Amino acid sequence: MTPAGEVSVAAEAQAAKAAERAGEVAEKLARVRGWLDEAGYGAALFTSQPGVAWVTGGLEDRVCRNEEPALVWALVTGAGAFLITTNIERPRLAAEEDCTEFELHAVPWYTPGGLAAAADHLAGGLKLAEAPAALRMPLTAGEQDRLAALGADTARALEGSLRGWQPVERECDLAARIAGALEERLIFPSVLLVGGAERRRAFRHPVPTTAMTGRDALAVVTGVRGGLTVSCSRSVSAGAPDPELAVRHLAACSVEAALIGATRPGRSWEDALEAGKAAYRDAGFDGEWREHVQGGPVGYLSREFDVVPGSPDAAGLITAGSAFAWNPTVRGAKSEDTFVVTGDGLAVALTNTPDWPTVDGPASRPAILSI
Repeated sequence: MTPAGEVSVAAEAQAAKAAERAGEVAEKLARVRGWLDEAGYGAALFTSQPGVAWVTGGLEDRVCRNEEPALVWALVTGAGAFLITTNIERPRLAAEEDCTEFELHAVPWYTPGGLAAAADHLAGGLKLAEAPAALRMPLTAGEQDRLAALGADTARALEGSLRGWQPVERECDLAARIAGALEERLIFPSVLLVGGAERRRAFRHPVPTTAMTGRDALAVVTGVRGGLTVSCSRSVSAGAPDPELAVRHLAACSVEAALIGATRPGRSWEDALEAGKAAYRDAGFDGEWREHVQGGPVGYLSREFDVVPGSPDAAGLITAGSAFAWNPTVRGAKSEDTFVVTGDGLAVALTNTPDWPTVDGPASRPAILSI
């Protein structure tokens, strides 16, 4: 039997977790209702998996991963908050998800347009609008804590899988091992790229194939848990890295370090991108930034938006509590990890471990691991 003291401690921990989640949901509902007042709408609708996960404090709709619209919708009015789903999902949500702040409504799965009709009915004639993704930024303190735990678990899964890599492995076999390590930690890999020596140099997004990896390999993952996402990449080599690849990897690391250093509260996302563009030039790869998206803020998507020069999103100011992942590439080389901007303006790494070799510099970056 489990000692009574252990049961009591576990119950207290569970109660504290529930209270923390309730506080986070209350903060988000207030944020949504503030937006409703400003925008002149009466009800906010969330039909995407990231949006529903955000407003509920982590409810996951993972039946059809990355397929939209979601199987669970959320509706928020000035006076109420509702979850809308089908009769298929209702029993699981009621039994396994903490939805106490939301009234749970289900419609028969065979009712055409059932979720939308239920949303209209619950809105009661109020002016209805899809909630904007901008509401998800910045992250709450609780989200930052969960993101840090997710980052540590994702990095351990990726790095642990790569330590067992062999040059004779196929890309798909390495990808399968990484996916398994992530799923064991209840992390869904929404992005999983693996490129061997040939394909990593040919393509910026090397989706796994049956090709043998060869003398080196690059793996890139985006891990999702509780709706939150982190991204990171790692490279391995059989013995000393190819000299040309080593130079490119160092360049990618120097660019990422510059991007990280420029991601500070009060600056714009485009300001940070400009620092990265200058670092490409200083490393001898001027203009290389045009060959691949450089990254941006993260949270409930692999990128809440890509930082595109001249775009309204890029002109937005960085705030404390913003998480981000920059991912500069230099043909065949890539450097990427996830960070969060703290209240004192520092960028804290979430997907780095002390066990992986690093490239020293202004922001220590993961090196190519020689096996």
